Amino acid sequence: MSMKRYAIPVAWMLLMFIFSTDVGSMQNTKSFLLPMIRFIFSELSQEQLTQVLVLIRKSAHLIEYAILSALWYYVFSRSDGRFTSHPVLFALLISVVYAGLDELHHALLQSRTGSLLDVGIDTVGAVLGVGIVKGKEVFKMSSSENKKAKCFGWWFAWGGFSTIMVLIVINGGPLVFWQMLLLTITVGVASGIGGVLFYARRG
Repeated sequence: MSMKRYAIPVAWMLLMFIFSTDVGSMQNTKSFLLPMIRFIFSELSQEQLTQVLVLIRKSAHLIEYAILSALWYYVFSRSDGRFTSHPVLFALLISVVYAGLDELHHALLQSRTGSLLDVGIDTVGAVLGVGIVKGKEVFKMSSSENKKAKCFGWWFAWGGFSTIMVLIVINGGPLVFWQMLLLTITVGVASGIGGVLFYARRG
């Protein structure tokens, strides 16, 4: 495989590393994010502003690792060597290992904090990234597999969306962010599996 294919994912990892330093600390990012949040949501209290800021930062974890895993999947799925047979596995492995090293790096900095929760969020992002780019291959499946995959996707989306709406209505209840995220994913997966089983029984 041409070494040039590694350039983009490696460059993305270097960019992630830069923002993993003091540059991407809460203290530095809130100086420009908080004014933007206040401009859009002027009625929020200081506590709510902080919660939105945390949500944005956690969402950034999801997005950056989704991009990372998608880039590595693209590289491995087009390689000529042993990576070709397991591009998803290698893409996720690199992403999760890098997430662990990233949080270890945070733990060594005074302005950052290492967190196993963030590793979990990064892993979810990596899975989503591979899932999205892999999703286009659904259309190459047989008709039955295609319908099952689409059925899972629609029911997953419905379950996850419904859970988010309930959490919004009860204002989060006693749950913290990672608990709400885990609950949403769990309900979504359960709904997706239920949808596939329902389709299989009817088929």
